Amino acid sequence: MERQTSDPRPRSAARPSRWWLVLACLLVAILATLVLKLRPLLQTPVAVLAQAPASCNLRQGPCTAEFADGGQVMLAIAPSGIPLVKPLQLKVRLARMRAPLRVEVDFRGVDMDMGYNRVVLEAVADPDERRAPDSHSYRGSGILPLCVRQRMLWEARVLLLEPEGIRAGAFRFETRRGD
Repeated sequence: MERQTSDPRPRSAARPSRWWLVLACLLVAILATLVLKLRPLLQTPVAVLAQAPASCNLRQGPCTAEFADGGQVMLAIAPSGIPLVKPLQLKVRLARMRAPLRVEVDFRGVDMDMGYNRVVLEAVADPDERRAPDSHSYRGSGILPLCVRQRMLWEARVLLLEPEGIRAGAFRFETRRGD
């Protein structure tokens, strides 16, 4: 009686498992590449940061952050009180600076990850800019999501995308459910 040393399974049964393994590895590699390539979009590296004074309250009116070179970024959010899950009108005004390539406002929870929430603003004509050529205005609209907490601390970062890098003005504010 002759002994059989080969795999008793037919050859066609062994191949699909190899293909599934190759396909799974390929999908993992594609996902890893996407995560690495898209990470800068979610976590924007800032070269220069200007923090608004802690005494400023965006719920009551506009706030201004000043850069070390004298440039200023002002942020206003309407309606006052900054309600959740309702359209917000955003206004940004830059003073003593040249116009950036793009202006965005990034909202993020300070103590809780609230996901990606970024708004691209559009340049608007402002009558005061004719008198001050180094002044620029931008507007847009956004919305803040509902949070499970009664009070939520947020940071709005006005991102100024410039050829040399990104400048940002950081503005902290609080929202309250039910306001």
